[in-house]
Amino acid sequence: MDIFWLKVVHTLIAAVNASAVFYILYCGFCDRHGRWLNVSLVILAIELVCLIIFRGDCPLQLYARRHTGSDAHVSDLFLPDWMALKMIPFFTPITLVGLGLVARNEWRRRKRRTSSR
Repeated sequence: MDIFWLKVVHTLIAAVNASAVFYILYCGFCDRHGRWLNVSLVILAIELVCLIIFRGDCPLQLYARRHTGSDAHVSDLFLPDWMALKMIPFFTPITLVGLGLVARNEWRRRKRRTSSR
């Protein structure tokens, strides 16, 4: 795969992941639930599994390094390098807040269901 197409694919994946994280945060703040929240949670879970399997590195970054023969960071997104390198530290707290709010809302929903019986 040419590095241009790798950037296209990786940028699209990053955009989908970012959208999923912000949608989870939105659902947490607005107490929304449903199919799209579940889809977003699955997308987030897939990303997390990939990061765990590859020990914190994105598999597409590893592919780009192998493709270019470089051991250093290779620009594999249509983002400035400084921004690409900060994506995980930026999205981690947002993700944790969103997941915490969604979990709180689900807990409250279940509590209301059991107390109304």
